[in-house]
Amino acid sequence: MKTKEPIWIGLGVLLTLCYLLPLFWLGEQAHVRIHDNLDSNVVWYKNLVESDSIYAGLQDKVPNLVGGVVSRNAFVSEWTGIIWLYQWFSPFTAYAVSQALTRIFAFIGLYLLLRDHLKLQLPRAVIMFVAVLFAWTPVWPSGMLSTLGMPLLLWAYLNLWQKQRIGLSLLTLALVPFYSSFVLGIVFFLALLALFGLYREWRQKSFHALFWTAFVGQILLYLAIEYRLVYSMLWEGEATSRDQFDLGHNGIFRTIRLFFKQFVLGHTHAEAAQTPVLLVLILSVLVVAVHKKDPTVRWLKQGLVLLAGLSLWYAVWFYTGWQPLKERIHVMQTFNFARFHFIEPMLWYILFALALDWLWRRAWRRLVIGVLFLQAVVLIIWNPEIVYRDQPSFSEFYAVQQFSRIQSYIGKPVNTYQVVSLGLHPAIAQYNRFRTLDGYVNFYPLTYKQKFRTIIEGELNKSSKLEHYFDDWGNRVYIYAAELGKHYDYTKANQKSVRQLDIDIVQLKRMGGDYLLSAVPIRNASSIGLKLEKTFLDNQSAWIIYLYRVAPEGG
Repeated sequence: MKTKEPIWIGLGVLLTLCYLLPLFWLGEQAHVRIHDNLDSNVVWYKNLVESDSIYAGLQDKVPNLVGGVVSRNAFVSEWTGIIWLYQWFSPFTAYAVSQALTRIFAFIGLYLLLRDHLKLQLPRAVIMFVAVLFAWTPVWPSGMLSTLGMPLLLWAYLNLWQKQRIGLSLLTLALVPFYSSFVLGIVFFLALLALFGLYREWRQKSFHALFWTAFVGQILLYLAIEYRLVYSMLWEGEATSRDQFDLGHNGIFRTIRLFFKQFVLGHTHAEAAQTPVLLVLILSVLVVAVHKKDPTVRWLKQGLVLLAGLSLWYAVWFYTGWQPLKERIHVMQTFNFARFHFIEPMLWYILFALALDWLWRRAWRRLVIGVLFLQAVVLIIWNPEIVYRDQPSFSEFYAVQQFSRIQSYIGKPVNTYQVVSLGLHPAIAQYNRFRTLDGYVNFYPLTYKQKFRTIIEGELNKSSKLEHYFDDWGNRVYIYAAELGKHYDYTKANQKSVRQLDIDIVQLKRMGGDYLLSAVPIRNASSIGLKLEKTFLDNQSAWIIYLYRVAPEGG
């Protein structure tokens, strides 16, 4: 079997890459996730490269977005590998290469974990295919190995616990931090790993020095790589938008509903696509084997309880009952402790393999093959090209040709004026090198939030939903219109007029706003101090852009 190992791994890598065929075949015409992806991360990395801000100091700001007031520390450090890709390649190529690397190592990690540590009787072909399906899961694409790299980390830590493959395991633990995020997944994985490790040490009356030395060393490495985030949380004196986070307003019934939603469907950043196949299979095995004394059945029960517990923790974190404690303990307000859900995809596919192993040992092998096929179909349906087929493609979203024409029409160097957007994401203007007063970032000065709020106060007063969204979170520093709601996708095929836009044009001009790029017509533009300059259409763009000039103060 060992002689065929490279064949199984090679075949698994090829099957993993098949999931990305639309991305490589269609190029910039491919459809990819917009939310927390094209509207943010892709533009952040591109902006850092083009503004020569990658190696900026701890006190420096990043120009061209959100009025140029955002700290360099709001973004990943120069030691994070995804930044290197955006230095070496065009944004789309960097994105595609990142997806390929992430999913290849997702496959390798789960394959090694299942092969070496779960004592499965499944043939290598089935183990390989389970790992491929894990690599196909529709998790957040900008997370790098933060979620999909967890099986590889767990494999390495279990090796050290058993004092096996020490060199390769230490190398793995040293390299993964350069292509993952500590706070967006890994810290929660390490916290859970530490709890289980301490429990096992207590039960066995032992101490695995190599394991714990590597564990502490990896944490220190993560903190060193993400030194900018550490500095911003511990030593940056300026109050930021994080200091106004207030996200826990769910009552008991909404909390219960959120629990079931999380357990059955998962979180948008860490979707395992466990429904219907994985969840039904695991529950079915537990029902059939309820009275059987089998270690696999016990692991399935414990795993499902753990997943339910993680879902419950996620739901309860947003329960309003936490508020008094969050108000007293500042870090509970500024840091999202609910994110243990990043661990769930790995757990679902480990349980999936265990359930298949139970079936295989009882000679239900056709059923195993059928279940694998069904889950493959589910994941193919979840492929971004299918899920986002009704949204703009990469090139249609960023509309480079159209925005180049807008720049030419304005006729001034882009660093001499600033714009805001309505009905479309500010990231589009940022991608095309416009300087924007608005944007989407992790945090920014609280004073800027207060000034920007003056611009949109009239619209916030019309919608309690928008008011809560901006005041209690506010990372999307957008020009909101109550008539449009929390939607930023008013394409050519989805047009709607804003009849009465109530924004403070004087404050917009005072903050340096010169133009408003709107995806929809504004009926009362002239009465509030906006002059329609020109309407821009482009066959290769998803948008109709109405270019409004902000009238001079008092003009």
